[in-house]
Amino acid sequence: MSFVSQIMRKASIVERSDSPVDEKVDRFKELVDEAGTIRDRMEASFTRLSANEMETLGPGRRKEIAQLTETILKLKTKRTEMIGDLGKETIH
Repeated sequence: MSFVSQIMRKASIVERSDSPVDEKVDRFKELVDEAGTIRDRMEASFTRLSANEMETLGPGRRKEIAQLTETILKLKTKRTEMIGDLGKETIH
């Protein structure tokens, strides 16, 4: 299972849980941090690839780094939406 799939699976579980919204917001922040750490490590290892490795592994690695970046943006967007929902809960 790819890193992106693992992160999105965790996000789906958090989103469907019966936890209070503030706990979900915190958990989404943790998932953003986790995905960011994975992406940073992948980028660091990418720079250490040899020319031969770059030919064989480079395109796939670039694609996965891009997917992680996209996943981070999705998680941040969802977290922002949840924060908005949290504000609505406290108003009512």
